[in-house]
Amino acid sequence: MDLKIKQEEYNALLKRKEIHAEIDHGQAGTPSRVDLRNAVASKYGVKPESVYVINVQTGTGSQSAQCEVQVYDDQEGARKIVPKYIQTRNLPPEERKRVKEQEAKKAEAKPKAEKPKEKKEEKPKAEAKPSPETAKKEKETERK
Repeated sequence: MDLKIKQEEYNALLKRKEIHAEIDHGQAGTPSRVDLRNAVASKYGVKPESVYVINVQTGTGSQSAQCEVQVYDDQEGARKIVPKYIQTRNLPPEERKRVKEQEAKKAEAKPKAEKPKEKKEEKPKAEAKPSPETAKKEKETERK
């Protein structure tokens, strides 16, 4: 597996490096996210926990893949910024399975509470205003 950096930018606001790379993987299949994390971490001298592979695409019949990777300065900041599903995708298969099972247990343990049905309050109907003709007749009868 040969890693070639095509573009690298530092995002100071999110404290991360945003990397677009090309991976030549020869006759082997597309490398896993775990393998890519380890390769990028070793290249940049950081821990694999601060590296997140966002996207990997291999064209049909191609022996190279395009990938988007983010390398965070702080692991805690990464956990807050990176969406949960991306964090789960970047885990090794055994841990990913364990996390999904835990989430399923939480969903089962937390049944949806039924909302009490709200009664709509009936607004008192305002008295209808008399038509102008009726109003004139009423005034005439009051005068008499």
